[in-house]
Formats: sequence, structure tokens, C-alpha cells
Amino acid sequence: MSPSRLLTLAFLLIAAPVWAQAPTPLTAPIQDKPPIAATEDRPVVEDERPDFQPLRPVEPEEAAPAIIPVVPAAPARPPIAPPLATMPPPAAPLVAHAPAEQPSLMPVIPAWAVALLLVAGAMLSGLLGVVAARSMRRAELNERRRSVAASLAVEMETRRLAFDAVPLPPNVDAGVSFVSAVISMAGIDCAFRAAQGSLFLLAPPLAANVSVHYAAVQRVADFVKGQSMAAAVRMLQANRLGGHPCPDAGAMREAHVEMAAAFRGLDKVILSLRALQR
Repeated sequence: MSPSRLLTLAFLLIAAPVWAQAPTPLTAPIQDKPPIAATEDRPVVEDERPDFQPLRPVEPEEAAPAIIPVVPAAPARPPIAPPLATMPPPAAPLVAHAPAEQPSLMPVIPAWAVALLLVAGAMLSGLLGVVAARSMRRAELNERRRSVAASLAVEMETRRLAFDAVPLPPNVDAGVSFVSAVISMAGIDCAFRAAQGSLFLLAPPLAANVSVHYAAVQRVADFVKGQSMAAAVRMLQANRLGGHPCPDAGAMREAHVEMAAAFRGLDKVILSLRALQR
């Protein structure tokens, strides 16, 4: 087969389903016109024949006129117009209306009264603020006083127990132990150094007793240390090798007496500090 025939056959095969699905045109069947019935106004007209003779119609007898009763006509009703489709009224433009002023129910307060009320309110708020600040400051100081008293009470109690363990001179061994014990006891002052800026929170007599105790112990420790250094220098001058550079027995007794004076009445100070912790 030639290419043209193959192309035509392929086109027919493709278009056949489309033609099969295409709707067929509807043609109305031709109907014969119904015969026209003969009426009085429209007689049936017959075709003329050669032997047709027209007949003279018979004149009808004069009939008496019929009496037609007159019926009063009903009043004509006015024509009713068909209801028109009611259209919604156009929306009114959104206009921001100012609120109507309502009569004030409160009496008008003069300007001087308003100013006086403002001044009084400011003074009252300032007074309340000062009172609140003072109460907060008082609470803070009370808390600091409790902490200072607690730390000092614990430290002074430790120093008192350490002084009870200090040996008495005059022998050499006791002198060496006395020097080391006094110098070590004087170094227990961490709480006092931390609380030096808060001693004003304590009562003046109590703060004075605490300061005097620490100062006296430190003075005795410095004295004992100096005496030990002097003894060491004397040992070097005398070319004495070995032994401990102990101060004189009289110097150590004197230092012990001063130390006992520093610890006299310390129990009352500790009791007062513990009372402030509550």
C-alpha cells in the first residue's frame, strides 16, 4: 500500500470513534396539516365544476328581536402592578460620630482643690515610701547584726578553748609550747577582720569589749614573738648551736598574765553575742 493510503486509513481509524460519539441532528417529522373544518364564517370552498349552478339562497324570515337583559357591569378593578423586586437600601457611609456628651453626675471640682489633692497625694506617697525604705533598711541591718554576732561568738568561743590549753611556763619545753600556742591563737581572727566594718551594729560596750580582747591578744602575741627573736639573737651571739630560742621565764610569766587579763570576762561577751542571734 502506498503511504497516502496508509495515512488515510490511519485518519479514518482515529476519527471513527469521534464520529460514532457525535450527536445525530434531530429533524422534526413532517406532519400533514389537519383538514380545515367548515365554519359559518369560513365555508368550505369547493372547486367549480362544469355543471355547477349557483343557487339563490332563501331569504330568512324576519325574526323578532331578542330581548337581551341588561346586566350592570361590575366596577372595573384597578390594575394591580406586579410586585417589584425590593432592593435593599444602600448602606449608609461609615462616619465616625462623636459620642454624645452625657451630663456629668459628679460635681465640678475647682482647680485649686485638684492641685491641693495632688500635693497631698504626693506628700502621702513620699511619706509611705520613706517609711517602707526605713523598714527595709532596719530589716537589713538586723540581719547583718545577727550574722556578725553569730560569727564573732563562734570565733571567741574557739579562742577561749585554745587559751585553756596554753601551758604555763617556766621550763624550756613549756616555753616553746607557750610561744607557739600564743602565736597560733592570735591568728584565729578571720571573723573579726570580716566584721570590723559592721561593729557599729552592736551595742557600743559590746563592740568595745570585742575590740579590746582582740587587740590585747594580738599585743601579747607580738610581745612573745619579739622575745623569741631576741632569744634567737642571743643564741647566735653566744655561738650556741641547738636548742630552742625561748624567751626568759619572767617574760613568759608576764605574757601569760596579760593573756589571762584579755580573756577575763569573755564568757559574758559570748553570751551577749549569742543573745543577738535570736
